[in-house]
Amino acid sequence: MERTGLIREGLEVYFDFEKLKVYQRAIDFGHFIYDQCRTFDPTYRNSLSDQLQRAALSVSTNIAGGCGKFSRREKIKYFSYALDSAKECIPCITLACRQQQVSEEDGRKARDDCTAICRMLGKLIQTIEAEELRKDH
Repeated sequence: MERTGLIREGLEVYFDFEKLKVYQRAIDFGHFIYDQCRTFDPTYRNSLSDQLQRAALSVSTNIAGGCGKFSRREKIKYFSYALDSAKECIPCITLACRQQQVSEEDGRKARDDCTAICRMLGKLIQTIEAEELRKDH
């Protein structure tokens, strides 16, 4: 792996974070959220939809940013930002359901996906923290 985070496999070149399951899940979640927001009533497009899309996008961008950091503390900081952004999606999804902008089924899927991402990020942060503790001892 280069200092840039690029990995070469044969003719393929990709970034190290693209291999993380939590990143892939966050991208899928973001795609689902963007698809859902396309159907929002215009009344909600510049507020609820925009906030939900920005929060969902922030999950994957902060994972990518964290992978680009070399210190464990910096990685934890960015992965924590990603976790916060995922949590930020929950009230938006809840309001979208209550305002009938998202079906109950799609709202449940979004919440389940978001919850899974939160668990994955929590485990990733715990793993890095444990490495930090081992390094200090």
